[in-house]
Amino acid sequence: MNIIMLSGLDGTGKFFSEIEELLETVHSPVVIEYPTDLYRYEDLRSWVEDRLPEGDFVIVAESFSGPLAAMIASRKPAGLKGVVFVATFARTPVTLPAWMTAAARVLPIGSRPLAWLAQPLVMGQWASRRFTEKFGAVIKQVPAATIAGRLREILKVDVREKLSHLAVPIMYLCASHDRLVPSRMSLDFMIAPDVVQTIEGPHFLLQANAPEAARRISEFAGHCSARHFSQPDITDR
Repeated sequence: MNIIMLSGLDGTGKFFSEIEELLETVHSPVVIEYPTDLYRYEDLRSWVEDRLPEGDFVIVAESFSGPLAAMIASRKPAGLKGVVFVATFARTPVTLPAWMTAAARVLPIGSRPLAWLAQPLVMGQWASRRFTEKFGAVIKQVPAATIAGRLREILKVDVREKLSHLAVPIMYLCASHDRLVPSRMSLDFMIAPDVVQTIEGPHFLLQANAPEAARRISEFAGHCSARHFSQPDITDR
């Protein structure tokens, strides 16, 4: 099964290296890297849709990309068999003053001090010097104006209606110690029983607990594949 991986605010996919390696033992993960000048959800939706593979696939959407995955899935692209939402939201999880997103344009986003200060929020007790260095290096690759634009998109997003009309199975992986996205955000995704599954870890769940996250995603993708092949052939009716 192809697993299309949509990353968080950075959009680079660089944080997926470990879980990508774990998933490729069974599936075919494809990490989508966003253009560094795109920040509007609608623009990203169109860009990603043009790059969806032929054949069956499951989308894994982390944090910022959750609403984007909901938008794509609601349009019922050919081949989509399921969506995994990870530590994400259907509507803005926070209320921030406008000056904070404006300040992101001029802040040294990839600086070592800022990367260090971000660790309690994104990694908590799972933080490490190695990850701090990687975090700073990755974020530095994205223009501050793009980061600010994506933050503004988060503050006004609401895709709850689109979630209620999805035609494929979904799973929500909730981080047990998420300091950025409150656990109550997962309630918007409970469109069917057992959708929400909690995994030990921080907001950067796919990085801090890659083995367990990979296991849950792999099992979900397997169920989606089995579900597809077990459907009766309408030509036999």
